[in-house]
Amino acid sequence: MSRPCVGLYGYFGHGNLGDEALRLSWSRTLQGRFCLSTCSPPRLPFRQGPWLFCGGLLQDRTSLRSLLFYMAAIGTAARRAPVALASVGVDLRRRVSREAVRAALARVDYLSVRDEFSATELSRLGFNPRVYPDPVLSWRPPTRRPGGAVLVNLVSELPAWLRTQAVVQAQRLGAGLKAPVKGLAMSPQDLPALAGLDPLRPATPAQALELLAAAPLIIAARLHALELALVAGTPFVALPYAHKVNAFLHLVERGLPAPVPRVPAGAEDLLAGDWQRGLLRARERLGEEAREGIRDVENWLAQVA
Repeated sequence: MSRPCVGLYGYFGHGNLGDEALRLSWSRTLQGRFCLSTCSPPRLPFRQGPWLFCGGLLQDRTSLRSLLFYMAAIGTAARRAPVALASVGVDLRRRVSREAVRAALARVDYLSVRDEFSATELSRLGFNPRVYPDPVLSWRPPTRRPGGAVLVNLVSELPAWLRTQAVVQAQRLGAGLKAPVKGLAMSPQDLPALAGLDPLRPATPAQALELLAAAPLIIAARLHALELALVAGTPFVALPYAHKVNAFLHLVERGLPAPVPRVPAGAEDLLAGDWQRGLLRARERLGEEAREGIRDVENWLAQVA
């Protein structure tokens, strides 16, 4: 008997390791039971589904044009098959964006978001989504190994003074730990912000995870750099450049003795035993919640595929 087919839609194939980690997460989960195909912008999902959309699709911080394209993609898929949005992120700044999302989500059959902040935004539009963390948090932790570099992940959207402060603090920490300091590019777009650092450009999410498993610490801006750091058990300092980063930190901090530092100051505290134990508890809790979300999507697909 042939396996039912499922379409996976997201910002794949553009060099962003966060989106590639999402594709890998869902592919690992679904390929045993379903025939899986993927689609990404600028293509629209014309084939039969059901369709599973993932990632930070519901945001207009990058551009209104991007959001409207994704809403058109959801509408295109919904005309042909059931549609799910699974553990998506929400960050809407404009009224026109909210109205476009309200219209598109009215045609969606399954809806979950990756954090409480996203759930609150959609509740204001009349929806009641389920809340399950990013499926990347369900990954099996790698074996930690010593000898890695203090990592710095920066994006151009950060103010120049904050990028400079992050590098200076990383260099000071690296000197204390007797470890080199290197940049970590999670996307080609990160490279200009890492000028002056020896940049590491992993080709896959798995390679990024291995680098993090050897790092004593990372100072990071991108959401998936922080998520993979949690999976690897690597202490991190956050440089929030977007709503989604603060939303993730809010999830993590339920298991920590104090808030995660949002600027490089105070990073030494993250190397203490209480912080390390708190991170491991947060990783276990969020990993189980992410696996619950994956099972929920699998159950929905089994009913509609």
